[in-house]
Amino acid sequence: FYYNIALHPSELTVANIRRHLAAAVPQSDQILLLGPPYKVPKDSTLQSEEVLNSLRLGDLEDDPSASATKSILSTTERTGARRLFLFSKQALSENAPDPPPCQLEPMTLTLPNEPGPSPLPPSQSPLHQALEVYERRFMLHLCQGRVLADGADMRLSSCRTCVLEQAVMARALRAAVSNLSVHLNGTLRTRSDLTSAFQTKTSGHAALLQRFESILSSLDGIPLHPALVSVARSQGRVMETLLDTVPVERERAWANQCQTSHQRLMAMFGELNAAFAQLGTTASREEEAKQDLMAEIEIKDLWNQVEGTGKEIRDRQAERLGKLTSDHGEVVKVIMNAINTGGGAAQAAFATLEEMSTASSEILPSMQSDDAVMLELMKRIADSKTRAMKRMKVRLREVSVAQSSIQRVNSSVVVLRDALAQQCENMVHLEHVAELPNSYRDFLSELRHRRAYGGAVTSTSAAMLERLASMRDDEVKAREKFLRGSGRHLMPTFFEIFAPTLATPPPLFTPQLPSMNELETLPDVGTSVSTSDAQMQGTASADVPTSGVSSASSLTAVSQAPPQVGEQETEPMMATGTIPEEGELHDQLIVS
Repeated sequence: FYYNIALHPSELTVANIRRHLAAAVPQSDQILLLGPPYKVPKDSTLQSEEVLNSLRLGDLEDDPSASATKSILSTTERTGARRLFLFSKQALSENAPDPPPCQLEPMTLTLPNEPGPSPLPPSQSPLHQALEVYERRFMLHLCQGRVLADGADMRLSSCRTCVLEQAVMARALRAAVSNLSVHLNGTLRTRSDLTSAFQTKTSGHAALLQRFESILSSLDGIPLHPALVSVARSQGRVMETLLDTVPVERERAWANQCQTSHQRLMAMFGELNAAFAQLGTTASREEEAKQDLMAEIEIKDLWNQVEGTGKEIRDRQAERLGKLTSDHGEVVKVIMNAINTGGGAAQAAFATLEEMSTASSEILPSMQSDDAVMLELMKRIADSKTRAMKRMKVRLREVSVAQSSIQRVNSSVVVLRDALAQQCENMVHLEHVAELPNSYRDFLSELRHRRAYGGAVTSTSAAMLERLASMRDDEVKAREKFLRGSGRHLMPTFFEIFAPTLATPPPLFTPQLPSMNELETLPDVGTSVSTSDAQMQGTASADVPTSGVSSASSLTAVSQAPPQVGEQETEPMMATGTIPEEGELHDQLIVS
């Protein structure tokens, strides 16, 4: 059905539309869909000028007066037209009653048995009364023909309205299916993303859980470095292998819990796949779309019959009514002429009237025959709408059930995604155990690196302090030489005004070096890979240094390298009073 709503654009809101439609469907049961693509409308969407223009275009395409000149349900989305559909939640419920059978009116036409008032003047003449019998007969046929012609016009209008209503139902079903497809496609995309992530993560979890015991056994075969064993003994602990650093029983219990949750997670994923399967397959949706298309083809065929056969019958009935009207008028003229003329004119009138009666004798039976055809067409259209309403109820119920299933599946997806995230978080503890050999190898390398770094810093700092002390001694000697030489001839003004610190010694440099107490707490695991470490690294990757010497230790080697035989030590810079070259300064000072 069509519901006309007259609202100012500023008042065009979802709430106002719902209030105007409350007489047809209670607001609590209303479902509004705007499209295509069909979605629940928003106030901002309804007040958009583009949407308003597209709604007006949709009204023009669905206008019954304009539909008579074009095929029904023939427009596509290329026109940009939009429509707003109203659905009832109560009608979509499982216990909703079947729609009543469609009954078009008028189903029966009552033909008059008596003619209408006569336009002839009353007369007592038997001859004139005999002529009036013909007028009465033509008047009766005229009255009956008028009923049949008017009935044809009303039946054509009923058929048009009924077919247009079926077209609205077909478009409403399109809207419901479109809205379902929007949600279904989103759910299928979610399923694809979830399935990919789920299979990737759970396959890794399953492999880790399956080989967890073998991982523990391998840890028992990796001995700790002797320095680490010694540190543990000094603290009252007995640790000889890498497995001794792991709380085995607690990790085993945790692995059992993870195994249980993993199985439960796989069961949830299986249930989710079953729920997805219940949403239907591509083949089933294509079959439903094919049936919907066949229903629309039937509506188009009925519309063509109405605009073809029905309209032709209506036009023929109107043409025959015009013939009956003109014949009745001609009969009245013939009779009036006979009455006014008298004599032999009456006898001639009888012959004329008899000829006219014979000529029009087939008009009324033809009208009754066409009326029967029109009645049969109206019954077919009514039956078609009854079937369409029943099918519409079933299809909309299927759409409603599918929408509910999609909501439940989406809720299950959220639950499964959260459970998977929690499982990944739980498996981190077991992953720590699995990565322990590699981490232990890197731990030893880190210890060597830090000890090498500490040694490099200590040696470099000592060299720097020694060099600074030597530079100050040279500076003291240079100042004393100046003061005892040229400086003793300077006037007091030079010491008091120009350079007040000219006679003072250079300041003492006492830098605050960083504390290297960390070296006392780091176990000494050597500067190269031990035999036990080499056994542990039998399957290690090639990017791990095999020499065991870090980059920091190389700094120590460079900074502590003794001068080569034959090299001369660099002269003190301040002793000669010259500025050292940039390269020479870099050789003397190492700044971290």
